[in-house]
Amino acid sequence: MRIYPKGDSALTVISDREPSRQLTHEINEFRLEILNQDMPFIDEVIPSESSLMVVYHPYSMMMNHNINEPYKFMTEFVERIIYQKKKDLNHREVIKKSILIDVVIGGKYGPDFNHLTNLSEEEQRQVLESRTYFVSMIGHTPGCPYLSGLSHRLYSDNCNYKQFIPKGSLCIEKDKLFITTTDTSGDWPVIGWTNVDIFDRKNSECKLKFGDDVILNVVDDVILNVVDDLPSKDGGYKPCQ
Repeated sequence: MRIYPKGDSALTVISDREPSRQLTHEINEFRLEILNQDMPFIDEVIPSESSLMVVYHPYSMMMNHNINEPYKFMTEFVERIIYQKKKDLNHREVIKKSILIDVVIGGKYGPDFNHLTNLSEEEQRQVLESRTYFVSMIGHTPGCPYLSGLSHRLYSDNCNYKQFIPKGSLCIEKDKLFITTTDTSGDWPVIGWTNVDIFDRKNSECKLKFGDDVILNVVDDVILNVVDDLPSKDGGYKPCQ
């Protein structure tokens, strides 16, 4: 892993390895260990699928903690964490319990599902269900999980713009899935929907966190207790044409 400055108050740790479940789990372990040190001058530790950004306060480090070279201190600190955690991870396997998310696929809840590939609807469903996904990023909207692990057979480019995509929609962005946590708009293929509350706005808590393993359980809309009509707005939630 390589460490680079990010402005004068952050550094980025970047891995040369291809993104994978194991790499994401390792980055999450590094993140948690940095946070566990409870350094008062560290503001945020922001992970992605192959990198980690540590945001700190150089002024506070110099004025309140007698650290004359903040970037050098932070670089050495992060290097020690990574070295120690790598030794630890070499002697154990990262095991996480998968989180099951019930989803309905296709139809009015996933208007683009039937237009994805040349596979039959049943084959697409089997491919979708056969994978264990992992949360490799959180973004787009608060608490919105991006799920890596999508089969290349379901990769999809953007399609026609939708003025309204309801909260809980399962969408594809190139080689990843994501679940919308607010009503939104965009040109992503929408393939399904869930009534699981992924992000609790009141308490700012995410059901799916960075590094979590996720299994999509495709169910009938009756089992999921979905409403007859999802919220709609003029010109909105329509299949790609």
